[in-house]
Amino acid sequence: MSKRKKRPKKERQGGLQGIFFRGLVTVLPVALTVVVFGLIVQGLNQYVVGPINRAIYWSLEHNRLGWEGLEWIGIDPTQRKYLDESRLPVDLRDLVRASPAGTNDPSFREGLELHRAEHLGLVYDFDDLAIDPVRLRDDVKAAVHPLVGVAVSILLVVWLGWLVGGFLGRKFMQSVDRALHMIPIVKSVYPYSKQLVDFFFADSELEFDTVVAVPYPSPGIWSIAFVTSSSMRTLLEVTGETMITCFVPSSPMPMTGYTIFLSAENVIPLDLSVDEAFRVTMTGGVLIPPRERLGGPDEIAAFFEARAREMASGVEPVQGGPEIQTPDREAMGE
Repeated sequence: MSKRKKRPKKERQGGLQGIFFRGLVTVLPVALTVVVFGLIVQGLNQYVVGPINRAIYWSLEHNRLGWEGLEWIGIDPTQRKYLDESRLPVDLRDLVRASPAGTNDPSFREGLELHRAEHLGLVYDFDDLAIDPVRLRDDVKAAVHPLVGVAVSILLVVWLGWLVGGFLGRKFMQSVDRALHMIPIVKSVYPYSKQLVDFFFADSELEFDTVVAVPYPSPGIWSIAFVTSSSMRTLLEVTGETMITCFVPSSPMPMTGYTIFLSAENVIPLDLSVDEAFRVTMTGGVLIPPRERLGGPDEIAAFFEARAREMASGVEPVQGGPEIQTPDREAMGE
């Protein structure tokens, strides 16, 4: 087998332009990683940790048991620094204005205690208690770190997982599932969201780990796809063939793509993991695993140069792909 002459490597761009592009190639992967994780953290904080923290703060601020907990960490909501004079009743407000001592006047303090005692019910209302909620919340946040919400979120997920693992938990979740299927607007979204989550996380015989090549978008053109499920009954009855459902991811965003139904005979299983298939799709075929790669840039470039010369000379183009150099086993002592 004759060896092809290797093409000289491209010269690197020099000057300021080359330095800029090398810096860009270095920074972009890090920047994209930071952006992705930043979006994940922001979403979790906005929709999971944030609401849980607000619920924790509210439970500490608006009931007697919560106030006892605040006193245990050194916060007394009845202190004068949390007083909001604009929320005081008219008589107490006039008393503050008329007294030279202001809010330190003993008569005012006694009247404030009586007023608050009348409004200490099951849930504390800051308007009735003349408490500044913003100032109190700032001190509560400083004493109770937001990471508490992260810990509570993890414990809540673990607890729910343990709960639904039992008989009563499964019955309860079945009741909730039926109720959500009956709500007019929710039932248009919830069933499909549940199917998507079950597809990725539930234990099933058909998992999202089968990577194949499918003739899409037309015969002779092969695309990477994931086998998602069996096909629909109607297709089997009409075609008489065993059909499967595949998801064809698009480049460079594999989270979007197309759902296709095709005969199982037209599918070629690939020796790729899901992660490897995603890398191939996201990079436009640049990051192909070494075990699946045929030839390097020199062999591919030489192949297309030879085909271009044959087409220009009117000769029938050669068939097949780039010529691959194989190791000489005899020279290796095998």
